[in-house]
Amino acid sequence: MAESNKLSSEELAKLREQLKKEASHINAGRTGSGDDSQADQGYEKEEIRSAKEITVEVSEDRMKATVRLAAPNMNESYSLPEVLAALRSNRVVLGIDSQAINEMINLGHYEEDTVVAQGKEEVQGTDGYFEWFVDLEKHETPEIREDGTVDYTAMNKLANINEGDKIAVYHPAVQGEKGFDVSGAEKIPRIAKEQNQLRGKYIRYDMETLEYFATLSGKISLNGNAIEILSVHEVNDDLDMTYGTVEFYGDIVINGNVEAGAVIRAGRNVTINGTVAAGKVFAGGDVVLTKGAQGKSKISARGDIYAEFIEYATVDAVGEVHANYIMNSQVNSSKKVFVDGKKGSVLGGYTHGLSGVEVRNAGNYNELKTELHSGFSNEDYEKYNSLIKREEAVNNELAEVISEMTDLLKTSVERGATQAQKDRIYELNIKKDTANAQIDEIGKEKHELAAKMAEGTNSYIEIKGDTFRNTIIGIDAATLVLQREESCVRFVCKNGVIERRQAHLDKND
Repeated sequence: MAESNKLSSEELAKLREQLKKEASHINAGRTGSGDDSQADQGYEKEEIRSAKEITVEVSEDRMKATVRLAAPNMNESYSLPEVLAALRSNRVVLGIDSQAINEMINLGHYEEDTVVAQGKEEVQGTDGYFEWFVDLEKHETPEIREDGTVDYTAMNKLANINEGDKIAVYHPAVQGEKGFDVSGAEKIPRIAKEQNQLRGKYIRYDMETLEYFATLSGKISLNGNAIEILSVHEVNDDLDMTYGTVEFYGDIVINGNVEAGAVIRAGRNVTINGTVAAGKVFAGGDVVLTKGAQGKSKISARGDIYAEFIEYATVDAVGEVHANYIMNSQVNSSKKVFVDGKKGSVLGGYTHGLSGVEVRNAGNYNELKTELHSGFSNEDYEKYNSLIKREEAVNNELAEVISEMTDLLKTSVERGATQAQKDRIYELNIKKDTANAQIDEIGKEKHELAAKMAEGTNSYIEIKGDTFRNTIIGIDAATLVLQREESCVRFVCKNGVIERRQAHLDKND
């Protein structure tokens, strides 16, 4: 087999050295021969100009430097110190690859850019974090049955935990590593932050393993870095008037019906796996009615309300209201009302969602009066206007009080105050404090009402199926009574006039 003709770097270096010696010998011969009379006559030998040139390019972010070597004359060569000096003159002092430079010189890599210095990017650290072993989600999404109705029984409103269960483990922060650019400037990563230690009455913390364990079985929730474990009050029976009022600061689960005369008050969530029939339910969180409410029931929640059906009932939620159908009821939500499922109908009554109302069908062929409303109402306007008038009246009263107090105080300084004047000043001080308190209270009410009205901005009513004659559409202060059957329509209010748009149908519709 023939040997390769490619020279190694060492052989190439020896060959270059031999060529340099031969070139020097030829130049010496030329100097020693020829007409020496030229030198005698004052002629000097012409000096050969060097062809060496080192070009250094530094990237804009100063994280990389490249070098280009011009091809030298036959009798010239580059050296590592020369290239290093050129780099230093361009403020390249760190991350230099001397081996790459030597290869350029020894292998004759001329007229090409070679990376000879590289900075190091900083490595960001990782903030401390908790790895959770318990699901703290508020609730699951309801399931859609095969017949198209919504199954709210599948929703888990409670995050339960047993005594001794692991809650979480803490992973401490890992600090990053500094970097640098080729000019020697440091690139400093941000400081990774630690999380505050979890706290709570019914938890145990292992300082060696950084693990947290429950010391009580019950409902677990997280508020900031505080873990709260509450036992759940569960009733495996129907509630009627003999129970009276059931109150509990945590969650309440009723595995039967809630009948007339029964009242439930929960600090958090309420789950009723039967029917609420003329009962009353008040919850500081959500209410889940796996069947529904009927017969003059009253359901109130500071969270969301979910029900299979709502019939002849009054429902009020700070959050959203979800139901399969609503019949002849008074329903109010400070967010949105969704009437989902195959039926998805609102028949009769008044249904209000501050931000919007979405239903499948509204009204029926019998032209049952059905009112749907979104946004703020005339009552909201009237209340806000009343607050403004009250505020103006109190401010006028306060101005009169301050004016009288100023005159009395001025008189008391100049001529002294009588006892009657002192009593009057004391009385005016009380009026001033009362007026200021009233102004603060009115301001708070105005702010809350303005925030509520802002939530109703751009509200809408959407009917994805059919809506029938005598359905009343109300948005803000505008009202529209439908005179014919309509389908797949979204109602919006522009400049005080209700307009129609195409409904936003999804793939399942």
